[in-house]
This record gives sequence, structure tokens and C-alpha cells, in this order.
Amino acid sequence: MSADSWETAPISPEEEVMSEAAAAAAASSSSEEVVEDTDSDQTTIASSSSSSAEKRQNLWFYAELNQVRLLQRALRPLFQTAYTDREYPDDMFHAGHIRDAGHLSISPDGILLICTTSFPPHLDAYLQLPLANFSAFRCRKERVLDLHLRLLENRINSTIDDYEDDDDGISVCFSGAKPNYNALLYSLRDRDAVAVHSSEMALISSYRGSLGGLDWSDYSYIVSIEMPAQIFRQLINSLSFYGFEVHADVTATRIMFRVVNKVVFLEEGAERYRILRERGQYPFLLEFGIHHKSAFLNAASLSDRVRLHQLLDLRTVLEVPVNGLGSIMFCSRL
Repeated sequence: MSADSWETAPISPEEEVMSEAAAAAAASSSSEEVVEDTDSDQTTIASSSSSSAEKRQNLWFYAELNQVRLLQRALRPLFQTAYTDREYPDDMFHAGHIRDAGHLSISPDGILLICTTSFPPHLDAYLQLPLANFSAFRCRKERVLDLHLRLLENRINSTIDDYEDDDDGISVCFSGAKPNYNALLYSLRDRDAVAVHSSEMALISSYRGSLGGLDWSDYSYIVSIEMPAQIFRQLINSLSFYGFEVHADVTATRIMFRVVNKVVFLEEGAERYRILRERGQYPFLLEFGIHHKSAFLNAASLSDRVRLHQLLDLRTVLEVPVNGLGSIMFCSRL
């Protein structure tokens, strides 16, 4: 069994796995502005624009987000979760083997996107978009929308091509209008709140209610570890040469990561990792698969830090906090 002490030499950021921008042109739909709804007891953040009362009453939800490109990049790790790294989402899509159906759960607390694998080892991926990160938000009904996340990412990608990367005046808007609950209204607005694109996306299905994500409270974790994203990317790249099942033994002073006969040690320190919280006694054992290495690395490229948690039921959670957007979380058990 070989053992290495981990080096912290800089590495270049992992290249993102790009998808082809190929969403078919959707039917055009009108774009409504939303203001504070005084008739509803549901959560509302008022936008600066105005609209007729008739149009407002026709919308059962409205969400506007300024971080358009960040959202697009955060969607990729989610739909990559539906495929292993030995499969290529574009090839599988064109061959008719589409597995990237996701859930978009809308509630007064914000939006939660979920994608899960349909084969072992089981992996759940979450993108939590909290209410505070929206520039405008209304929710009159709790509802779950099922859609292909790859097509949503392609729609965003194809409609922002004409804008510079540093153009922060563009916002993306999602809404739903009664009585058609089987379509998602998508639009882009410029810095003057003028709609520059408006289209409709067909849904797989939709239904009332909401989906619960992970318990985000500190009490749900037995142990939590935080490390620089650069260290995590380097670690996953190295271990993936030897296998796909990672076993991490956590003591008070170091972590031993093991894949088959390859062992890597991380000594505790601000530049390598730190324990955020722990309940119980050392050592702790965290286990997770890296069959979805590309999804993990693409998610980690969006942040400067990564966290590993162990839940009370012993599942392992990989969390990537993304500034201005929310958190991407992967939950698994070998």
C-alpha cells in the first residue's frame, strides 16, 4: 500500500464539461413584470417594474435572478449526475437515452433543483437557491415541475451568447401562468428591465406540493470538514486513477483518504483543511463514490472551498457553497 503526503502546489482550474447549445426554438410567450402582491399571503419580493393587475393575477409564481451565467454553470453538475463519467450526456441524448430529468421545487422559501441517478451507486444532487438571492420573487402555490435540466442549461446558454461575460445587467426570469401548469415561461431582461428574449419550455409533468431537500441545519451533521477547492480538485484527480470508492478516516489531527491500495494523508491546517464541527468521538469514517468526477469538479470550479459532511444516517454530503447563488450538494452512500 502506497502512502503520500499531500502537496499544495497550485494547479490550473479543471476544464468544465461543455454541452452543445442545441435547444429547439420554443413558442414565444409574453413576458410579464411582477410587483408586490398585497392580496396574497405568500412570500413576495417586489420588483421595480409595474404590470396590470390582470397579468399579475394570472401568474402563480415569478422568480428573477441576476446571476445568469453562474446559474448556467451550476446546472451542469446537476444534469451530469444522471450519467457516469464513462457516458457522454450529448451522445446519450442524441441516442435517445435521456436520464437527466430533474425536479424544480418552488416554495415560499425559494427554489430547489434536484437530480438523482437511476443506477447504483445512488447519488442525489441538489442546487438550493434561497429566497435572499432573488432580485424578485413571488410564490402563490407550492409546486414541483419536472423537466430536463440539460435543455434548461442549453436554453440559457443559447440566449446569452450575444452578451459579454462581464455584462451584469442581464437577469433571467422564470414564471408560471394559470391555467397551463405544464409549461415554464423563460425570459431574459436587460439592465432597463426590458425583455430581450421570451420563450416557453414544455415540462415533463407538474404537481402540487414541494420536495424536501437535505436538512441544512448544523444538528443534522456528525462531522463537517472544509478544505480549499484547489486541494479537493487535486485530491479527486489523484484518487480517480486507482478506483471509484473513497474511504476517508478522520482523526483529530489528519484525514487518511484511501482508494483500493492508494492512500493520501491530509494534515490539519488552515491551508489544507479544518474541522468545522464534530459530534461524537474520533475517528469518523466518510465514504463516497467518485463515479461522477466531472460533476464534482465542475461544481468545485464555482467556489474557493468545499465541505464534506457526514449525516446522522451516515450518508456523506459534498457541499459546494457558490457565492451569490446558493449551494450545490451531492449526497451519497456506498
